[in-house]
Amino acid sequence: MPRLLFLLFASALLSSCSMAFKKEWRQALQAGPKPGVEGAWSGTWKSDVNGHHGRLRAVVGPVKNAEGDHNFRYHATWANIISGSYLAEHRVKPAKDKSGSTFTGQHDMPGWAGGRYTYCGTVKGDEFSACYQCSMDKGTFTMKRVR
Repeated sequence: MPRLLFLLFASALLSSCSMAFKKEWRQALQAGPKPGVEGAWSGTWKSDVNGHHGRLRAVVGPVKNAEGDHNFRYHATWANIISGSYLAEHRVKPAKDKSGSTFTGQHDMPGWAGGRYTYCGTVKGDEFSACYQCSMDKGTFTMKRVR
C-alpha cells in the first residue's frame, strides 16, 4: 500500500509540472519551425542501463544570452502510463564543422530520481540526438523537428 501511495503521489506531482509544457508545446506548434534549435521536437529516449524507454518531446526556447543558453523543456513518458516534464538549461554552440549545433547542459532532480543529470548532444537540420547521465542511469534520446 505505501508503494502505491508513493506512485500516485509521484504521478500527480510530475503531471502537474506538465501544464507548463502543454502550454509551451501548443505555442511552439502554432509558431511553426524556427531556424537553429528553437521550436518543437518529438522522439524517444532509452536507458542504456536498464533498457527502459519512452516517448520524449521538447520545446526549445529562444536564445537567452550571448553565451547561447536556451531553456529546453522536456516531457517524457515511462512505461506508457507515467509522464512528467522538467526544465533544463543547455548551452548551444555552432558545431566545429559548421554542420549544425552542439549543446551541453544539466539540471538537478531529487536524489531518488537520479540527482544531477548532465547532457550533451547535437542538432543537425531537423535531427536532434543526445546523451544523458546521472548517478542512477545513462542513455540516449533522439528527436526530429515537428513541422
